[in-house]
Amino acid sequence: MTDKKEIKMVISDELPMKDDCVIRHISGNTNRSTIHANSKNPTDTDKLQELIVEYIETDIKNLEEFIKNLVKNFNSPLRLQNCKFFRGIKSSEENKLVSNKIGPNPNPEDGRYNTQGEKCLYLIDDNINFLFEELNSLSLPILIQEYNIPIDDFKIADLSSNNTILHNSLGLAFKMTESGKTSSGYNIEKALEQRGKSKYLISQLLARYFKECDWNGLYIPGIHGKPGNHYHNLAIFDTIVDQWEQWAIGNYFQKTKT
Repeated sequence: MTDKKEIKMVISDELPMKDDCVIRHISGNTNRSTIHANSKNPTDTDKLQELIVEYIETDIKNLEEFIKNLVKNFNSPLRLQNCKFFRGIKSSEENKLVSNKIGPNPNPEDGRYNTQGEKCLYLIDDNINFLFEELNSLSLPILIQEYNIPIDDFKIADLSSNNTILHNSLGLAFKMTESGKTSSGYNIEKALEQRGKSKYLISQLLARYFKECDWNGLYIPGIHGKPGNHYHNLAIFDTIVDQWEQWAIGNYFQKTKT
């Protein structure tokens, strides 16, 4: 089991007795901490689940306004000193490359934070062994391109586990969409695909409002991490993706999983 729950109970000596029960969930995969219940300060876990199910099954749009307001009030730009990132592809796709550098997909497919045809550059931080899990290529070598991203030149949203002021509801929204399930177990991706929609629809909705608020990208915990060994993804949006050749360092190289 990779996820763990921390239950904190504080009981005072005052009369009448008062208690404060907080249920906090720390993901073993992403190291993201979210509060699921607080007896003094109700969280939006149940509300968010209800809005997601409602949005998928009845097409009621209340979820859109809920997410829009969360993103509108978000103000945590990424600040990083080490700005090296990496992009990987399977070795079997080498014949599709048009140069000795690996750039974004020239024909963007439907992705977690982009719709089909929408430009997006997906990168990973320097924990590059997780690229094998990301590409589902555990036994075969992959091709990797190194990037030096000028983070301070752009407005990148810090949604990392290190952001201690991230709104709990926004953290929950990303947690549910990344795992593909709500906290109660409702299968978001399966339900969307059964209705002929992208399984990434809710993730794309989150990204859409960040784009509308002029964010250039998202810095988010990687979903294939393990307890004590985590990584982050960087998703860069829209027109600034065209600058990728300025960020690419050297030629791509081949790597086998260690």
